[in-house]
Amino acid sequence: MTGETMRDLLNTVVGRYGSISMLVSRTGPVAFSMAETKKLTGVEIRPDGLVRLVRENGWAVIDPAEIVAVVWNDDPENRPGQFL
Repeated sequence: MTGETMRDLLNTVVGRYGSISMLVSRTGPVAFSMAETKKLTGVEIRPDGLVRLVRENGWAVIDPAEIVAVVWNDDPENRPGQFL
């Protein structure tokens, strides 16, 4: 996946509650909770091409080249299911 694609997908859920799950090549699923104090507040592409996800309580940097799929679920009580 490209950084631009990942940014465009995740920008649609900035400020919303739920969870983001990603399928990482050769690793498996990774999930980020977006609860009341953990909302996603920004998505940016760094100069080195990595994507930085900013939440109210921290941040994460992800290599978009390793991301196979992204899922957003607005119901944090239920998991989105398996990636296919």
